[in-house]
Amino acid sequence: MEYQRSLGPIQGIAMTVTTFVGAGLMFLPALSVTKAGDFAMYAWIATVILALPIAFVFASLGSHFPSAGGASHYIGQHFGPVAEKSVGWIFLSILLVGPAVAIKIAAAYLLVSLGLSESYLLHFSLLTLLLLCCYGLLGVSSSSKIQIMIVAVLTLCVVALALKGNVKGSVGNLTLPQTTSEIDTTLLSIGTVFWCFLGIEVMAHMGAEFKKPKRDFPIALLGGITIVVLLYLTVVLLIAQYDTYGDDITNSQSLALLVGVVFGEQSKRAFAFIAFIIVFVNVGAYILGFSRMIQSMAKNGALPAVFSTLSDNGAPRRAVLLVSLVCLVSIIFTHFSGWSIDILVEMTNGAFVLIYTLTCITATRLLTGNTKIAAYLGCLSCIVVIYLTGEQFLFAIAALVLAFSIELYKEKKSAVPSAEIHVQ
Repeated sequence: MEYQRSLGPIQGIAMTVTTFVGAGLMFLPALSVTKAGDFAMYAWIATVILALPIAFVFASLGSHFPSAGGASHYIGQHFGPVAEKSVGWIFLSILLVGPAVAIKIAAAYLLVSLGLSESYLLHFSLLTLLLLCCYGLLGVSSSSKIQIMIVAVLTLCVVALALKGNVKGSVGNLTLPQTTSEIDTTLLSIGTVFWCFLGIEVMAHMGAEFKKPKRDFPIALLGGITIVVLLYLTVVLLIAQYDTYGDDITNSQSLALLVGVVFGEQSKRAFAFIAFIIVFVNVGAYILGFSRMIQSMAKNGALPAVFSTLSDNGAPRRAVLLVSLVCLVSIIFTHFSGWSIDILVEMTNGAFVLIYTLTCITATRLLTGNTKIAAYLGCLSCIVVIYLTGEQFLFAIAALVLAFSIELYKEKKSAVPSAEIHVQ
């Protein structure tokens, strides 16, 4: 597989920003302020420091060993085919927790746009899921142009908020965490903030596409992440200044509430509807991505063949219905169990970080020179994030153990020689 070397630093920066800015901007800053208070900004800076080596690892792997298989392919190179297949299951396990968060966020913004109370959150979450199911059945996939447009809209909104909301004034109120308790609070919120950098594995597909990768890729990566962090930090500072954070429903509507405080009620409702569309498109892409993963796994025999079929328009309809059913169970369970959004976020983060950890371990064997150093730093970063994710990481461990056991059993079963099978 040969990549076209067509990217320069500007296009690379745009791709990096597009990768990391989306639905997360709608709730993650408020969630981080809720957890870390006045020290949320430092949690974001620490998270960036931890994420950079992992990003460089994926970029280096993509540049030296380009593969459409991504993380699972690299892990298979070191840990074997059973581990490679197990990673596919770990990705799939995220379906149990990740989409429910984004669907609830979308529904929360729709409530704001319609002027309804939080008592309707479950109803509108289910309505959003129904719309997403139809979206997936039609096989609609958001193009890169739509993603770029989403990023542009969000960037303009943040710039407008910064100018009107006097973000400079909020910077003057910052203080460094000093006591042990303040430092612990700041660090523990990293397990939540890391959601911003989910999708970092996309970097593996970027490294080999630059005209001059050694010169341009670091510029694109660092430049793009700098813009991403500035956008998030601006929202963090403004949300802390205008007090638009708190419980789950407030955090889920935080950016619209901030727009309302700064620009007025009508602007709040108009932005909330735009936010709903943005999150909807983001989640729709993930729903279709999960569905195509299920269809591919079914085609390869890892799942029942009934999910391997495609409709006339190329949509994996049965897989979409299965994904929608899993999301339905997840939404209902999390609603009645009382699980907070940050628990689901940290469980999702844990699954991704486990994959990143296995990839970085693999990279210590595949890479050489300075990139090998980045691989070791990536391993260290993953260990820190795992520690800060806490008990929510057990979800990822359970998914790995179950997936590995299933794949190991299937491999042993298929390896039994036909002569050993006794037939009456």
